[in-house]
Amino acid sequence: MKITFLAEKKIRYISVSVFTAPLGQVLLFLFVEIINLSAFTSNVLAVLIATIPNYLLNRFWVWEIKNPHSFRHEILPYWAIAFLGLIISTAFVVLADSIWSIWIALNIANAVAYALLWVAKYFILEMYIFSETKQKGR
Repeated sequence: MKITFLAEKKIRYISVSVFTAPLGQVLLFLFVEIINLSAFTSNVLAVLIATIPNYLLNRFWVWEIKNPHSFRHEILPYWAIAFLGLIISTAFVVLADSIWSIWIALNIANAVAYALLWVAKYFILEMYIFSETKQKGR
């Protein structure tokens, strides 16, 4: 059975998330429980760190873009999406911390926030960010 490129891309996108989502969760746990940072600071750091491999894996492995990075067409929009995720996840994490004050609630709140954006992010990357880069040779 032959898998189409579009199906392969979706499987790869899921795989990237399967790798980077736990990375963010582990970082969030470490910052909150081991280093004793605030929920806000921990979430910001976890998101910023996990976004880097997420971007690189999506660009090179999922969309198979090999040409130079375009700040205007790729990096800036990608980080805008990441920043939106950061705002939403931080709001969820801070709210969870104010109610439960346990690390598992923070991790669940973070995961729920990212799950809300996950499908929309795929379509934004596919239709605008990485498709434009491939078409323009950037």
